[in-house]
Amino acid sequence: MRKKAEAAQDAATKHVKGSGASKAYQLLRDRIVSLEMHPGDDIDEQALVDELGISRTPLREAMIRLAAEGLISLLPNRGARVSSMDIPQLQEHLEAFELTQRATTRLAALRRTPADLVRIEALVVAFEQAHEKEDVNGMIDGNWELHLAIGNACGNRVLAKIYANLLTENLRIARLAMSYETFPTQEARQAHLNRILEEHREILEAIRVRDAERADQLAASHTNLARKRVTEYISLSALGSMAVGTLANVPGLTGGI
Repeated sequence: MRKKAEAAQDAATKHVKGSGASKAYQLLRDRIVSLEMHPGDDIDEQALVDELGISRTPLREAMIRLAAEGLISLLPNRGARVSSMDIPQLQEHLEAFELTQRATTRLAALRRTPADLVRIEALVVAFEQAHEKEDVNGMIDGNWELHLAIGNACGNRVLAKIYANLLTENLRIARLAMSYETFPTQEARQAHLNRILEEHREILEAIRVRDAERADQLAASHTNLARKRVTEYISLSALGSMAVGTLANVPGLTGGI
């Protein structure tokens, strides 16, 4: 009986730790992706422990996971901070992202299963619905889920894992591509979103008919949309055209591409 009681207590403790780590992970991820926490910001561990009502252990578990996804940097003997978004780092990220996006989308066209295709199509529709509702967070999350599903359909678990990490690291760039405050006009934002919507449908069709070359081309074009948006944003920010509170005022996003 004693052993059973101890086992039950251990299981309960593990559940609490897991719940605390998951809660901390989601809260930090949301704040980083929404840019509520700026690139380069120090992370106040004690404040988060107090806010969430958890110990430092699950918080550190969450931060290790976020560090693996490229959203925070763990500093030896100095705590942690939100990963920077300096220009050389953005260039390297977009270069790696394009290569992995092209590879996973090409392979998905060749290897996808009927179930993969159903999942991808459902997520294309979900993104369109979030766009119709003008739900920025829904579009960001929906875009992540859509491309994650394409990555999972590539039939290579190693490549899919690398792509998944880059997709998560890319979430802050997705914020630039879809939020209202980072465009000079509503017309410019809508034109950008229209192209994203069109390419989602075109990628879906290339995967449906197993056209690997077309899927590869579209994946490259899709990455170039992100690169173009970052370049335009930085150019406008340098001229002081962006509103206060956007990435123009965030440490760690400086220079030009």
